[in-house]
Amino acid sequence: MATYSKPEYSANNYQASRPRYRASLVDTILAYHKKNDPTAGTDFAVDVATGTGIFARQLPPHFKRVVGTDVSPKMLQSARDASKNNSIDYVEATSEDMSFLESGSVDVMTVATGAHWFDIEKFVKEARRVLKPNGTLAIFGYPGFAHFVDYPQCDKILKDYGLGDDKLGRFWDRGREVLVNGYRNYHKVFARDSWTDIQRYIYPDTIEGEPSTEVPPILASKPVIMDFDVTWRTLQDFLLTWSTVTLYHKQYPERENAAKSVVREMMAAAKSTNMDERLNLQWEEILLMCHPPQSVK
Repeated sequence: MATYSKPEYSANNYQASRPRYRASLVDTILAYHKKNDPTAGTDFAVDVATGTGIFARQLPPHFKRVVGTDVSPKMLQSARDASKNNSIDYVEATSEDMSFLESGSVDVMTVATGAHWFDIEKFVKEARRVLKPNGTLAIFGYPGFAHFVDYPQCDKILKDYGLGDDKLGRFWDRGREVLVNGYRNYHKVFARDSWTDIQRYIYPDTIEGEPSTEVPPILASKPVIMDFDVTWRTLQDFLLTWSTVTLYHKQYPERENAAKSVVREMMAAAKSTNMDERLNLQWEEILLMCHPPQSVK
């Protein structure tokens, strides 16, 4: 996704302020990986669109070899800087062309909050090529919105600010809607192409919007992806990493920072004055897992 490679975008801020993933998420993926085939391997994992390697760094204890790919050299450099004690190879490559990988070589492929930027058809074809016949593809992510348990009036403020055409909505790069729609687009393609054991989990139930009868999700009873406790201050830091904020201020450099503006509006609605107040949030999240339809020859 082009914005993350632009000079005005801070990879260091991304690394510092983006959410981390639950330690149990790798266990969840591996349990799925081995559920139908206990012999499924853990030799090689690839984390596509790795960014600064936030999720990739959780993989080495579970796999003999880990590779993280990304299109942004500055994000990959940040990943290398943060991963000096880990045996992860970082490779500049698109999700649609991973020709450096042999066909049928990857046990598990993960995409952590990045699959919405891909050309879906080309990526799915390439994932099918490189995965082993009993391999696993796990796509997961967070749209960045949440249910404010103690301040539900803030739910709409944040979502309207992020998606409204009169605010930040029109500044997102193309693909954002795929994530907001809970990766239904991927679910449909996997079903059409006969990928097996397709499971799409969402949390909480408010994320799905209009229920999908074509590709119904599984409602998770608890969070499975994000490990992200925030205050108003750290929430603001996170919102500053949104690519749409960077693009908005490129066009309107004279305006007040959008992240600070929306946090101030939410705090006013919550009648809160303490930037360091700990917030009780239910983050929206999606986990989609499946196996390739057939052996790649």
